[in-house]
Amino acid sequence: MSDRKRRREEREERRDKKRPKDAREEEKYQKHTVKLSQEVQKLKHVETFYEKPPPGLIKEDEEKPEDCIPDAPGNENARDFLAHAPTRGLWMPLGKEVKVMQCWRCKRYGHRTGDRECPFFIKGNQKLEHFRVAHEDPMYDIIRENKRNEKET
Repeated sequence: MSDRKRRREEREERRDKKRPKDAREEEKYQKHTVKLSQEVQKLKHVETFYEKPPPGLIKEDEEKPEDCIPDAPGNENARDFLAHAPTRGLWMPLGKEVKVMQCWRCKRYGHRTGDRECPFFIKGNQKLEHFRVAHEDPMYDIIRENKRNEKET
């Protein structure tokens, strides 16, 4: 006997075992399946009923991403960009990163303190800026020591 025939016979035997043997068992099986399908329909109805909003509900205005940025004269670009930015997915439109954050220095939205976009990026107290860079960059100390060693030799 070939493998195909053997597999087909095994499948038929399994089907025959699953089928009810007499009319009484078949009727019982049909009633049971009807009950189960009715219970499933009830559960589906309850789920859809609770998911839908009640009739006559007046929708409130949905929050838009640009609403988290105040409508101040310096924030038009950030608000406009967020208004048209994609809301789903993990992509960056036109290679521009979507940032909803406020700069501590200029108090504008769309960048952080220390970003090149900030108008106060180079302005301000140069000593404090130099100190900040030195403490933020771990390689700064190593590079400074290497320069000192080169001068000594």
